[in-house]
Amino acid sequence: MGLHKTVEKLDEYLKRLDQGQVQKIKPSHVEKVIRKLEAKKALLLDELAETGKPDKRERLQAKLGIVHDQLERAHWLQGEIGKPEGSGGDE
Repeated sequence: MGLHKTVEKLDEYLKRLDQGQVQKIKPSHVEKVIRKLEAKKALLLDELAETGKPDKRERLQAKLGIVHDQLERAHWLQGEIGKPEGSGGDE
């Protein structure tokens, strides 16, 4: 699954959360998305370390920023689906 597909999957899970369909989001699926994002991050970091071209470094750093943002979203989602229903966390 490429980065684009992984982000689409995460967007789909977040949409389900917004629609109140938390029960349709399996924690194992979110964990799989996180693993894929972590793997992509590692690949990008390796590639960044090996490249010397400034324009390619910029593109890789931009991709790393995207992966970082998506990881934050995925971890947030993971925390949200672990909460009991009706728990707003504002107690």
